[in-house]
Amino acid sequence: MTEEPDSAPNGTSGLAGVVKLVTASVILLVAGLAVLVVLDIIPGDVFGDFAKKAVLIASIFVLASAAIALLIRRGKS
Repeated sequence: MTEEPDSAPNGTSGLAGVVKLVTASVILLVAGLAVLVVLDIIPGDVFGDFAKKAVLIASIFVLASAAIALLIRRGKS
């Protein structure tokens, strides 16, 4: 029986993993905020502000990760 290598041959698995991690974190954060709104712990208008900020922060991390992956890929060749 042969073992399959863990890494993707094209080297993009690291970036995809970071994007999935950031996306999952934002989904959990927004879900947590929604629960707080339902329980009337925070007002509904604050939810919109927090959700917008969470999406913007996630976008910054995804773009920064893509830029770092591009720099690393260029450095290898």
